[in-house]
Amino acid sequence: MSTFVHRRKALTHLAGGALAAATLARPLAALAQTPIPGGWPSRPVRFVIPSGPGAQTDLFARYVAEHLARAFGQPFVPENRPGASGNIGAMAVVNAPADGHALLFSAASFTIVPAALNPDQPYDLLRDLAPIAQIGVGGLFLSVSPDLPVRSVQELFDLAAANPGKYSYGTTGIGSTGHLIMASLLAQRNLRMTHVPYKSSADVLRDMAGGILQVGWIDTTSSLGMVQAGKVRALAHGSTVRAPRTPEVPPLNDVGIPWHLDGWLGLFARAGTAEPIIRALNAEVNKLVQGEDGRARLHAMNAANPPPTTAAEFAQKIRTDLPQWRRIAVENNIKPAS
Repeated sequence: MSTFVHRRKALTHLAGGALAAATLARPLAALAQTPIPGGWPSRPVRFVIPSGPGAQTDLFARYVAEHLARAFGQPFVPENRPGASGNIGAMAVVNAPADGHALLFSAASFTIVPAALNPDQPYDLLRDLAPIAQIGVGGLFLSVSPDLPVRSVQELFDLAAANPGKYSYGTTGIGSTGHLIMASLLAQRNLRMTHVPYKSSADVLRDMAGGILQVGWIDTTSSLGMVQAGKVRALAHGSTVRAPRTPEVPPLNDVGIPWHLDGWLGLFARAGTAEPIIRALNAEVNKLVQGEDGRARLHAMNAANPPPTTAAEFAQKIRTDLPQWRRIAVENNIKPAS
C-alpha cells in the first residue's frame, strides 16, 4: 500500500468522520483515484525553469510549484536554468531519470520555437519530453511608436509598401517568436522592413516609447501599462484569441490575417515517465488554473485561460504546431542565432 493511501487513512481517522475526511483528503484526490508507482513523489521534485528569476515563466512556475507541493506532500523545488534558447533547462530534465522527480516548466518560446529553428538541437521535443499540461494561451503584440501615423495592421503594411526598407521592427532576437511571425507576414506581402534584434522585450518597448524604433513585437504582460497609457500602440495580438486585459487589441485572424499559432506555458516530464504520474500532475495543474485564483493569476498576466486539456491533447497540439513553425523558419531562411 502506497504512502499516500496510508496518509489518507490517517487523515480519515484523525478527522473522525467521512465529511472531515473528504475535506482534508481533497488535495490527494487525484492520487487516491490512481495508484502512483513507487509511492511517487518519494523525495523533493526538481522544478526546472529555463528562464531567469523574475521572468513571466519563472513567476508562474513558482506559483504552480507551490500548489503541487501542497497537493503531493513533497517540495517542488524551482531551479532556474536559463540559456541556449531553453535548451539548458530542457536538457536538465532530458538527462534525468524518467521517474517524475524532475519536471520542466517552460513556454512555447523556449521549446517549440527552438525546435522549429534547429531540428539538430541536443534533444528532440517530441521524443525526449512527455507533455503534461498546457497552461494559458497568448502571444505578442504587434505594436508601433505613437509617432507612427498608423492605427491598423493594414495601414502599417501600406506604409511599408510605400517606403520599401525605410522602417525597422524590433524583436527579442534572431529566431524569436516575433521574428518568425513578422518575417512570415512581410514575405506573404512582398514587403521589406529591417529586423533589429534586441535582448529583451523591455528593450524593444523602451525604444518604441522613445521614438527610436518604429515597430516592435512586445510581451503582452510587461507592456500592459505602456499600452494602456498610450505610450505604445498595439495594433494586433499575434495569437488566436484576445488578451483578457486588452480586449480592444484584435487577434491577427480578426484583421484578415490567417493565423493559427499561440504561445503557452506548459509542464513536461522526461519521456517514459509513468502514465499515472502524468495523469495525476495533469489533474492538479488543471484544477489550479481553472480555479478562481489560477484564473485571476493568468488574467493578471494578460493571458487567456483555455478549457482544460489532457496530456494527450497537449502533445497533439505540439505535434500540430511544430511543423507550422518549422515551415516559417525554412521558408524565411531563419536559423538560430550563433
